[in-house]
Amino acid sequence: MADKEVIIKGKKMMYGTGIKASPETNSSSTSTFDGVITQGSDKIPWSIEISKVRYEDMATHKELSETVEGMLAKPEMVTVRETIQAGDEVYTVVDNFYDCLTDGNDYEINPDEQTVENLKFRAARRERKYE
Repeated sequence: MADKEVIIKGKKMMYGTGIKASPETNSSSTSTFDGVITQGSDKIPWSIEISKVRYEDMATHKELSETVEGMLAKPEMVTVRETIQAGDEVYTVVDNFYDCLTDGNDYEINPDEQTVENLKFRAARRERKYE
């Protein structure tokens, strides 16, 4: 079992149900008489999708909503931490996503279930650390 947490602008997000992060690679290939030349970039932006259940108290919900709204114009950092236990070894993977802007804030309300929110961000870059 692994421990996971999401931190948005320095505050831990509660009741997360899923995280998906993927690089937005930008490579191109050019055919030449001597073969194909493939080029990429060392500055790769990332997209992040976070699913959560709306279950926190009003103050925490309001603070998260205001943070996500503010990130439409002002970039902030999003951190994803996962502590992994593999046999006797325990380590933590920390992904810091820099200069994140809100790219979506969808939610779905159903009569018989908790409201689910889907937060989406675009990050300028990711830095991964192992602890």
